[in-house]
Amino acid sequence: MTEQLADLLTTFAKQSNRELSEYFYDNAEKIDSLIQLYTAFNRQTTQLQITRIRELKWAIRSITGNPDWKDQDELELQYSRFNTDRPLILVEGGFESARGDALGKFIIRIRTKTIQAWNYYEDQLMKDFPLIEPEIVGDETILVVNSIRGNDLTEILEALMKAQTYLIGLTNSPQHDILLRTISIR
Repeated sequence: MTEQLADLLTTFAKQSNRELSEYFYDNAEKIDSLIQLYTAFNRQTTQLQITRIRELKWAIRSITGNPDWKDQDELELQYSRFNTDRPLILVEGGFESARGDALGKFIIRIRTKTIQAWNYYEDQLMKDFPLIEPEIVGDETILVVNSIRGNDLTEILEALMKAQTYLIGLTNSPQHDILLRTISIR
């Protein structure tokens, strides 16, 4: 079906504005129905992810006794309460849907929101995660440190706690000492 869609888009790109106008006019009801189906599908996927993020937030707060876990925009679980004398660094996690599964994978990331924050932590992060290439988006730098099956709540919670522990060690250690080398997120 994806190949058919690609062919259709290629065909549309070759059409004049008049031809496109005629096609859309003649097929408006079918196109509207397709848009409505796709919108409903996305809404259902998003709602499943929001519900699971809320469950995870409640569980991680209960397990850790820490109320600082937030559900950022309802679609991402986030923790950022570390040593305030250091640049801001975050642990966050969210779902990536997969074919037939709204909760396909749970992705855990370490994120800095400024270049300066990344530069501060970069040496130690690259030492601890040498095989992971950071992604730079504007001023933010993202390091994907774990990918877990979306339905494995126990493994997700364990990985979130390990990531939190790792970053607490990273932000509290003036020399990024032995603690960082002994705690592994993976």
